[in-house]
Amino acid sequence: MAEQQVERKAVEVAAGILIRKDGTILMGSRPEGKPYAGYWEFPGGKFEPGETAHEALARELREELDLDIGASTPWLVKVIDYPHARVRLHFRKCHDWKGEPRSMEHQQFGFYHRARLPAGELLPMDDLIAGWIELPRVAAWIPQKGGDIEARVVRAKEAGAGLIWVEGEKPVSSDSGWTGSFARSEAEVSLAAANRADFSFIRKGVTGLGEEHEIPVYLPAESASEAAAAEEAGAQGVWLEF
Repeated sequence: MAEQQVERKAVEVAAGILIRKDGTILMGSRPEGKPYAGYWEFPGGKFEPGETAHEALARELREELDLDIGASTPWLVKVIDYPHARVRLHFRKCHDWKGEPRSMEHQQFGFYHRARLPAGELLPMDDLIAGWIELPRVAAWIPQKGGDIEARVVRAKEAGAGLIWVEGEKPVSSDSGWTGSFARSEAEVSLAAANRADFSFIRKGVTGLGEEHEIPVYLPAESASEAAAAEEAGAQGVWLEF
């Protein structure tokens, strides 16, 4: 009889995406003696009993880096099976903190652009996440029906859209390698993630989504000014139809 494989219980971990106005992100190098030593990662750590993701992140950053964060917003959740553990990572964005990172555990920390780390490389999952951070907050959907597509692309850019997706074509932004999808539910977002999509546009009229997703999502909106509220709700931003 084949031995039944038991799924390992996931360790809940909070990971902070602390972003400065210049677009640099706080990252740390894993110390010697830990798995994947020398790789870079986002700061954070395990939940303690009864903690929320924000509370765990705030405590870890205070203990590890002597940083006091203000608000953080939910963004992504990813489950990873490492050889040493199964981990559920809760990634949260933060733009508000006090102090400068001061390693309390003899690790190297700093604010860097993804492609400009001083040495080494990001953990594979963190590298993927760092790429998604570069997705713009405002995106545009341009269906084939509706008249002059070029004119609507111009209007979308004037409205602040940093990503343009014309029906039947690939999404285009400063990084044109993105792959997108439309989703009506969290299950469809997860399916898009399994198919290696980089983001999902949530269809109009959909309600009841959670705050954490496997890939970045955009909520439907009428104006780019709604992007901040969408981010607070766990989205990457908003998509507008032109």
